[in-house]
Amino acid sequence: MANIALIAHNVDTANAVERMKLALTVPHARVLRLMRIRYDTTGCPIAREEVVLPLDRFPNLTADVSDITELAQCYGLSLGRASERVDIVPASRGVAMHLGVTAGANVLKLDRVVETVDGAPVEWRVTFRKI
Repeated sequence: MANIALIAHNVDTANAVERMKLALTVPHARVLRLMRIRYDTTGCPIAREEVVLPLDRFPNLTADVSDITELAQCYGLSLGRASERVDIVPASRGVAMHLGVTAGANVLKLDRVVETVDGAPVEWRVTFRKI
């Protein structure tokens, strides 16, 4: 089983891309941003995750939750579909540093949005994984 470490988080106003991905209609909607590293069982980093959660759907959320399923249950939300786009991209310096690869090396990029059963987006996560 992989371990997860929270390396950064902040609460702020959603930017234009976050508003689009999470279907936020309020101009000053607040989001919780998390950056996490996933490690394999030997302690080697295997993925960097950037997660954005809409605070209008998760009021008073201030801490990391490693699983959107657990978070949805805590807030009484029923999850529906998730859509994900997969690409191979060159690792940025930041991604390379966290994954222990050379900047520019190919990594897998997974861009996912999770929705409730009624279609409201509740998580946008971009993951960069070693190939």
